Amino acid sequence: MSSSRTRKKRRVKRNPRKIIKALRNLLIITSSVLAFYYFTQSPFFALKEIEVKGNKKLPQTEIVQKSGLSLGINYFDIDTGLVAKRLSSIPVIASVEVNKKLPNRMEIVVEEREPLALYCTQDSFAVIDGQGYCIEKNVSIHDYDLPIITGLIPDLLRPGEKVSDKECLQSVLAVLGEDVQQLISEIDLAQENSLIAYTRQGIPLLLGTPDQLSEKIEMAVSYLDLLGTVEGIEYMDIRSLNAPAVKCEGKSLEKIENSISIAEN
Repeated sequence: MSSSRTRKKRRVKRNPRKIIKALRNLLIITSSVLAFYYFTQSPFFALKEIEVKGNKKLPQTEIVQKSGLSLGINYFDIDTGLVAKRLSSIPVIASVEVNKKLPNRMEIVVEEREPLALYCTQDSFAVIDGQGYCIEKNVSIHDYDLPIITGLIPDLLRPGEKVSDKECLQSVLAVLGEDVQQLISEIDLAQENSLIAYTRQGIPLLLGTPDQLSEKIEMAVSYLDLLGTVEGIEYMDIRSLNAPAVKCEGKSLEKIENSISIAEN
C-alpha cells in the first residue's frame, strides 16, 4: 500500500511540469495565430489594384462597381465566388473569372455576349446573342442593324435569360454569321418546319425544316450573287438542296440553273 501511495505522489509531482509545458505551447500557438492574423490585416494586404480584362462595351468603372470591390479592403476578406456571382447577374456578361493576385491585386476577366439578332416580341424588340440569351429588351429597331427573328413566342423575356429553348431558334442562330447578317433582314419561325427568311431586298427564301440550314443559307448566298441582275424574283425555294428553284414575276416555278443562264445572258 505504501509503495502505491509513493508512486501516486511521484506522478503528482510531475504533473505541474506537463501543465506548464502545455501552457507554454498553447501560448506560442496563440501568439503565432494572433501575429499571423494581425499581419494579414496589415496595410500590406490592402487592395491596391483591380484589373478588368475582356470588356468591350461595359465600362471598367461599372464592372468594378457591380463587383462590390473597392480599393483598401483586405485581400483575405474578398470572396471571389460572391464577386463572380454579382457580375454574372449583368445581362451582357456571358462568363466571368475572378482571380486573386498576392499580395494586393484582383483580376476580373469577363466575356461579353455579342448581339446577333433582334427578337420580335408582341410590342417591342429584344437583343439576343448566339445562344439565345436576352441582352437588352425594349430596344428600337433602328438601334441595331441585325436580322429580326419573328413568329416565335418567348418562354422568358428577361435580360440575362434565354428567350426560348426551341431547336429551330438555336439552328437559326448557329448560321447567323456576319455574311448572313448582311444578306438576311428577317427570319420567320412561326412554322417550325416551314422556315422563311427575307433578304434585305425583300426576297423570300423558303427554307423548310431547320435540317441542313447552314447548307441552305450558303446555297442562297451563292445563287443570289449569281442572280443579282435578274429582276422580278418573287421567292427562292431551297427546301430541298437537290432541287432549288426560283419563282420570277409572271413565270411559273423554274429551276435555278435556268435562271442563272438568263442572268448570264
